[in-house]
Amino acid sequence: MPPEISTFAQSLGGSTVVAMRRKADALEAAGMEIVDFGIGEPDFDVPEPVKAAAIAAIQGGHGKYVDPAGLPQLRESICRFEKQCHGTDAPPENIVVTNGSYGALSMIMRAILNPGDEVLLIEPCWGPYRQMVRLCGAVPVGVPMPTVEGRFVLEKEPIADALTTRTRAIIVNTPWNPTGRVLSREELTAVAAVAERHDLWIVADEVYSELIYDGAEHVSVATISPETAARSVIASSLSKSFAMTGWRLGYCIAPPDLAAVLTKINHTTTRCAPSIVQHAAVAAFEEGLPSVEAMRDEYARRARAVARGLNQIEGVICPVPEGTFYALAQIPEQWGGSAAVADDLLTKAGVIVTPGAAYGPSCEHYIRLSFATSMDIIEEGLTRLRRALPPS
Repeated sequence: MPPEISTFAQSLGGSTVVAMRRKADALEAAGMEIVDFGIGEPDFDVPEPVKAAAIAAIQGGHGKYVDPAGLPQLRESICRFEKQCHGTDAPPENIVVTNGSYGALSMIMRAILNPGDEVLLIEPCWGPYRQMVRLCGAVPVGVPMPTVEGRFVLEKEPIADALTTRTRAIIVNTPWNPTGRVLSREELTAVAAVAERHDLWIVADEVYSELIYDGAEHVSVATISPETAARSVIASSLSKSFAMTGWRLGYCIAPPDLAAVLTKINHTTTRCAPSIVQHAAVAAFEEGLPSVEAMRDEYARRARAVARGLNQIEGVICPVPEGTFYALAQIPEQWGGSAAVADDLLTKAGVIVTPGAAYGPSCEHYIRLSFATSMDIIEEGLTRLRRALPPS
C-alpha cells in the first residue's frame, strides 16, 4: 500500500463543467454535433497589441525571472487601470501578480485561513471557492440568497445568521457567476457592515468587472470605505476581459501587510507569473481597452438574445444578464433536478448547459448558459432547446 494522500486533497470534488465537456467529447467522437453553452471562455481573440507585446518580449529576451510581486511596470499599469475604471486607490506595493485569478484566490486562502476556520460563500457560487477553502483545511459554508423578480439578490440577514465564532472570511463575486447579476453598492455595503462588525476578511472576486451591460455599474468592494478597504482583498485577471484565458495572468489587490505575505506565497509556490505574459499584460492595460469595449458591446447583444430565447420556452424564467457572460434560467420543479435536465439536453439535443446544482442547493432548479460564443451558435442552441424542452 502506498502512503496516505492528504485528507485536504481527498476532500476535493471535480468540476461539473469539465465533466459535461468530457461527456460531450465522447458524443462528438461518435458523430453528434455539440453546442457548448458550458465553458466560460471568450470566443474572441486576444487584442493585437497584446500579441505584439508578447512577441516583442520573446525577441527582446525578456523571458527571465521577475520580482515575485510582479513586473514593476505592470503593477503600475494595474494601479492606473483600477483607479481610472473602478476608483480603487491602491499603490503598486498593494499589487501581487499571479497565475490567473485561480492563483490569486488560492494564495489568498492560504494567507488568511487556518485549519478549522469557516468561510461564508454567497450562493449560488462558483464551485472552486469550496475546493480552495478545503485545501487549507478550512470549512466552506454556503449561504443561500433569495430571489426578487427572478433575480438572486444579496441580503445581509442570511449572512449574519450563518456566522459562528470560527467564521474568518466572506467571499463575494461581482459581477456574479452564475447569476449574471452586478451587485449594487447597497448590497456590498451590507456585506461590509457584517465584516466590520465581526472582524472578517472580504475576499472579492472581480474577474468579470469589465463585462457589464445596459447601464449596470461595477462597484469594487474596496471603494465602500477606507475601513472596508483595510479588510478587503481583490482577485482579478485578464482572462475574461481581454480574452486571455490560456495566458494565465491575474492579480491581487490587498492591504500592504497582506500583500507582503501574498508575495512570499507566490514566490514559494510559483516563483512568479510568466514574465513574457506580464510584458504583454502591460500592453493590454495601456492599449487593449478599445478591444474590451467591442467585446462588451457584443456580449450585451448576446445577453439579450439568450434571455429572449429562453423566455420563449414555456415555464422558463431568465432575467437579462447585467454582467458576466452567463445567463441563469429558472426551470420548473416538475422537470426534475438540474443535473438530470442537463444530462438529458446533452444526450438528446447535443446542448451543453451547466446544472444549477453545481452552484449550491438554492440553484437546484436552474441551468446556466454561457454566451461566450457566436450568435450563430447561440441561435442554433436556442432552437435545439426549444425543441427539447420540456423534457420528456
